[in-house]
Amino acid sequence: MATVDLDEIRKTFGGSEVLKGVSLQIADGEFLSLVGPSGCGKSTLLRILAGLETQTSGRVCIGGACVDGRRAADRDLAMVFQSYALYPHLTVAGNIAVPLTMRRLSVAQRLPLVGRFLPGARARRAAIAQTVHETAEILEIRHLLARKPGQLSGGQRQRVALGRALVREPAAFLLDEPLSNLDAKMRVHMRAEIAQLNRRLGATFVYVTHDQAEAMTMSDRIAVMMEGEILQVGAPAELYDHPAELRVAQFIGSPAINILPAETGADGGIGIEGRPTGLRALARPVEHLGIRPEALSPCDGDGLIAGRVRLVENLGADLFVQLEVAGVARPVVVRLTPAARPSVAPGSLLRLRADPARITGFDVAGKAAPVARLAEAVADV
Repeated sequence: MATVDLDEIRKTFGGSEVLKGVSLQIADGEFLSLVGPSGCGKSTLLRILAGLETQTSGRVCIGGACVDGRRAADRDLAMVFQSYALYPHLTVAGNIAVPLTMRRLSVAQRLPLVGRFLPGARARRAAIAQTVHETAEILEIRHLLARKPGQLSGGQRQRVALGRALVREPAAFLLDEPLSNLDAKMRVHMRAEIAQLNRRLGATFVYVTHDQAEAMTMSDRIAVMMEGEILQVGAPAELYDHPAELRVAQFIGSPAINILPAETGADGGIGIEGRPTGLRALARPVEHLGIRPEALSPCDGDGLIAGRVRLVENLGADLFVQLEVAGVARPVVVRLTPAARPSVAPGSLLRLRADPARITGFDVAGKAAPVARLAEAVADV
């Protein structure tokens, strides 16, 4: 396996700059996800890494060696596509064996009739078959080896595509939205399978997805991309709890973070709709406060905010309550336990408090700005 380094990668199509100086370092054996909305440039970046596209400028290094100008076939990478790209006329065993057949057998030895009788062909074919069976055992598809792709489910086809990549023993695996064609239940199952495969192999995985739930549950680190730039790179918990800017906070997390308009007074005190919050900006004025739904809880006093219950979504283990709050354009969402159900009927008034440690401030440019309780802020000064 190997490290992957992308240095100031730029890509221009016509007069449009799709990638704007992207730099990223991926450790040996790491599972890193590139996540962002459609059109942000993440698949283009993956194709440049694979050698399927050529960057306008910048450097790509794999295992410490620059691979710019090197063909895709010579970069020692295995790519799994969204469409699976299986050969319909070959069996599962035949599909998995394709990379080994191309690598280990000569052109003559690959001939359908006489090839298997040429010197050395039988031993090589036996070794290929052994590798295919071992790979199928890892992916738990050994019982499917004689079937053709048309006889498989979506999840089974995805495992075959993974198997074909796995037998190559590449420096890194590149996966471009491989689960987007599966139904919701199968996606949950397959993301667990892929994460376990990464841990079992200790291989480097670069995974592209627009689904932040996939990235959060599978990755060692996540790189959030928007408009051709990487906004923040970090562990899933870091991006969720400490977003570096407003766009990252709004993209990561489901339900989405609550964004409340705020104003900062001359003394640094933060207010919402003219009401003091008991918070103070520590570094620069705060224009928005970000609060996760689970960081809000009902209270009897004034609290941080109050609103009328608009909608109650009962998901069994969780209760998501939407509130209409004066001065806030979008409904505020709070995550409660089912025990709170009797007190949150639609139309009722709900007052909420929040742990200041779970509140993130954002300045006028959308960058994270630290906040603290007013008493704590005064003590720090």
